[in-house]
Amino acid sequence: MTPSSQDVSLKKLIPLSTWNKQFKITEGKDRGKVVPLTLHRDQAKEGRWNLVFGDYAGILLRNDGSGGLAMERLDLFKSHSYVVYEPALPILTTDITSGSAIQRQASFKMFDLATGRLKRAGRVTHWVKQVSPSRFDTPAGPIDGYFIEIDHRMDMPYAQLQMTLGLGCRLDDGPVFGSGNYTLTKLGLFTETKTAAAALTQITDTVSPLR
Repeated sequence: MTPSSQDVSLKKLIPLSTWNKQFKITEGKDRGKVVPLTLHRDQAKEGRWNLVFGDYAGILLRNDGSGGLAMERLDLFKSHSYVVYEPALPILTTDITSGSAIQRQASFKMFDLATGRLKRAGRVTHWVKQVSPSRFDTPAGPIDGYFIEIDHRMDMPYAQLQMTLGLGCRLDDGPVFGSGNYTLTKLGLFTETKTAAAALTQITDTVSPLR
């Protein structure tokens, strides 16, 4: 029997250990592509971890001091940009499974990856809305875990980026599924929407997927 979300700790959902996983994109323009998801300790910055999803994005994570995870930097490889959060943005807190929506805010600056030129700045609002038991249909088979629902909004001069994110995690193993819906609004008039999803291709430890 899967324990209720209130009985599950953040460390169980997102264990900080080395990951080398393979995900298959199941929705979006790159559907069918297999992409590595890796997590490893940053050798240059003590207490930091690098989470990298193929040639799409990289996140520099650290412990927020209370057992949660904060995001210091987001690299967007396709757009040749990186975002720095000031202060580091708590994205997953220890009270994530409390049953109450959790909201955090920070300032951000986006820079050109090659030149370091400031491209834009603004405010970000991050909500963890809910954590609930779920079953994920993946190329590795059906997997029981927990679904984390997240809203992430970036407010900039003349534009707003709204992201609705879903992260599926298996206990003691971390992410096995991810989804995102992205809506960019410019000047309050023009909108562009993209949707993507990816799921684990293979389970490599001793725990087998449900049959």
